[in-house]
Amino acid sequence: MENRGGREGFSGNGRTPRMGGRDFRREDRGERGNGRDGNRDERRSDRRRDRPGDGNARNDFHRERRSEARPVSRNEARGTFDRTARRDDAPRPFRRENSGPRNRDLEAIMELDEELLRMVMRRARMLARHRTAGRLDPAVEKALRTSWEEKAGRIGRDSRLARDLFQLVQAVEPLSRAEEEQGYFNLAPQLKPVGINLPAPADGMTARMVLALAAASGRTTALRGLALSDGLIDGLKALNQVGGQLWWEEDGSVLSRGGKGLIRNLDRVVHVGDDAFNLWLVIAFCLGMPSRLKITGGEALRFIDLSGLRRFLPSLGARMTNVIPAQDGLPIRLECSGILPSEMTLPSGLSPRFAAALTLALPFWESRVRLRLPVAPDHRLPAAVEQAIALLESCGGLVRVEREASAVAITPVEGAETCLPEEYPLAADALASTYILAFPAFAGGECRLAGRWPDSPFAGQALDMLKECGLTVRCGADGMYSTREGACAAPSPATLLAAAKRFPDLLPLGIAFAALAARGREVLLPLAELETLNAGTESLCSGFLARAGFTTDNAEGETRVIPLSDDTENDAPRAAWISPSAPWAMALSLAAYLKPHIRLANPGVLTGLLPTFWNFYNSLPTPDFKRRAAQETVDAKPARRRIIAQGVYGELPSEASSGGDD
Repeated sequence: MENRGGREGFSGNGRTPRMGGRDFRREDRGERGNGRDGNRDERRSDRRRDRPGDGNARNDFHRERRSEARPVSRNEARGTFDRTARRDDAPRPFRRENSGPRNRDLEAIMELDEELLRMVMRRARMLARHRTAGRLDPAVEKALRTSWEEKAGRIGRDSRLARDLFQLVQAVEPLSRAEEEQGYFNLAPQLKPVGINLPAPADGMTARMVLALAAASGRTTALRGLALSDGLIDGLKALNQVGGQLWWEEDGSVLSRGGKGLIRNLDRVVHVGDDAFNLWLVIAFCLGMPSRLKITGGEALRFIDLSGLRRFLPSLGARMTNVIPAQDGLPIRLECSGILPSEMTLPSGLSPRFAAALTLALPFWESRVRLRLPVAPDHRLPAAVEQAIALLESCGGLVRVEREASAVAITPVEGAETCLPEEYPLAADALASTYILAFPAFAGGECRLAGRWPDSPFAGQALDMLKECGLTVRCGADGMYSTREGACAAPSPATLLAAAKRFPDLLPLGIAFAALAARGREVLLPLAELETLNAGTESLCSGFLARAGFTTDNAEGETRVIPLSDDTENDAPRAAWISPSAPWAMALSLAAYLKPHIRLANPGVLTGLLPTFWNFYNSLPTPDFKRRAAQETVDAKPARRRIIAQGVYGELPSEASSGGDD
């Protein structure tokens, strides 16, 4: 813009122009001599003299034109024009998502997050080169932790946060080459009725209890039909470290070769894996004898809270310290004197499975101790403790149980010997079998599992849920059977809440049944109550339903499950879902019958429960737990090939000798 003298925004003669710094010329303002406005062709005297409603139609016409031609501000056009001052607490005007510095800051933060994730994965790949058999050398880990804490102290003052971040970064595992190339596991089962006829997977928890008794007593026994999960294998290795002689076969058989029992004055490092029950077994059996242990574990046990156990162990003549200062989880050092009181009461804040491990170890301690366990208000012990008591009573009557109003007293029977059968009969795994029995509800057909249905509160609740949702289920001496004869129904809100309180592993199955029933009727879910019981459950269930092709509507205080329409189906989330646990992954495999090609980001989460589940799933509708060998293709017509024939023309005559003519 050209400025003709003077300051910017002023005309050459120093007077303020009519509009924003423009220097109007004479022709823009019209001729002064004739008294007319060159823009409107109207006398100024007439404009001053005329009044509204004076009967001058010509002036009224020009007055309307001037009002229409008046420029309208942006606020007036939006209908939000207001000259009053905005309060400090008033909401700011709407800002577009792709405009303004605030959005640029968010984009920069997102780019930094992506860069951080790439650096974390690069660190995990580099760290994997220093691991031997999946474990990192303690000296290397100590050097990394010391360097991390030293550098973190320069930029922050929260030492606990720095330690937690280090443990989280250490727990990151790099993806394999196949996982990087694929990125997810595509769940696309064949939409055909299933014909499942398999032996039920055996109960891994009972198996570890039996094997712990065999290792402590030095008895021989055998167990069949087990799923060789990571928790079971790590438990066998840990029991071998404290005196057991156990080994396993690839067909799911685990055998005990006897031995001399527990090793006294034990001083070694024991690795317990990622399952907390293995940790409780090692601690419980070593409390009754002099021993010194360093116990290590997987990444899942690095953040386990052992503060309550640390305060309880001094009453049993033992001491537990953390290898990493100010950290509650593994690794730990355990020193046991073997000097135990004659009676002890277990605090109520400890894990129920630790109470079950103490109950199992009670008959094998060098001192005779009476254990008192507090009971719940309904006068019931935890299911794991009841299972341990039943096992001890069936294996030679090793304990005597006295049930009182507020506690249960367990006393070892003096002189009793452990009696284990040559082959211990195991019941079916209730959790894995329940999800397998649910397949006919989604695909049709029938399911038969050979084995004995367990007699436990969890198994009873699971059976009630299957029947409530419309399946016909029969459990007898010859095995378990399930089929669908009519339309399936969703579990009631009371059933879901009861399952979430006592048996959270049944909640994913209930949500999958709710999605199945929502295709033909209205289904209500108590998501608000579930969120109250466990924070994050509402978003978890909503994300699961979105992958299955459903959405939730919170209206009138109730949550309804609504199928997505065809228009919104394309907008549904298609990113691979990260399952928080094995039951949620199995429930997602059932939901794939409602919407095929669901993407699962972490199929390996099932290795802790049923490692052969994906072999079973990929071989539907007539599945098998074993991996089927790829059949070699035999061509009916052999491939064409070139054949080089030799001697077709016979032997060539020898070349005539050169020389002159005779």
